[in-house]
Amino acid sequence: MNMKVLIQNPLTLSYFRAEHKWTADPGEAWDFKESGNAVRFCAEHNMLGHEIVLKFPDARYDVHMPAWAAAPQRMERATSESRRIGTGSRPDLARHLAA
Repeated sequence: MNMKVLIQNPLTLSYFRAEHKWTADPGEAWDFKESGNAVRFCAEHNMLGHEIVLKFPDARYDVHMPAWAAAPQRMERATSESRRIGTGSRPDLARHLAA
């Protein structure tokens, strides 16, 4: 089974395609390959109000989860680390959180 990991705007139901670009077609959406990649992307781009979607060829198997709920401990660490060093989304912080 070929699953894609997507980010969806829950208000417009559009899927993330590229920076500042969204699409209604999940086939055109950016595949993050792993849910952790999508969660990190949402955290780094202030998109925790969006959903992570595990998209299957048969839509009845799709799974939707709020990005903020996918890894609450990681988000808590990101927030406290950002306050400590005074930044919100630096690449070195993302690498630190991935460790």
